[in-house]
Amino acid sequence: MSFSAVQKHVAVLEGAGLVRKERRGRERLVTGEVEPMRKAQRLFEELELELIWRARIDQIGDLLAEEPNGGPNP
Repeated sequence: MSFSAVQKHVAVLEGAGLVRKERRGRERLVTGEVEPMRKAQRLFEELELELIWRARIDQIGDLLAEEPNGGPNP
């Protein structure tokens, strides 16, 4: 990967608030920002839980749609 490609990737990450650039003399240090990553992780966990519960609710609906003798309702 070329240096300019790396710079572009870092710029995108910086724009998203996921990294912070710092200049120290001739060096440019890039540091990951932990809190935005934690927020993203929490959102993904919440989404996963929501999908699990939606699937369970669908299963309950299917069970309720069945007749007591095991056959589907007309």
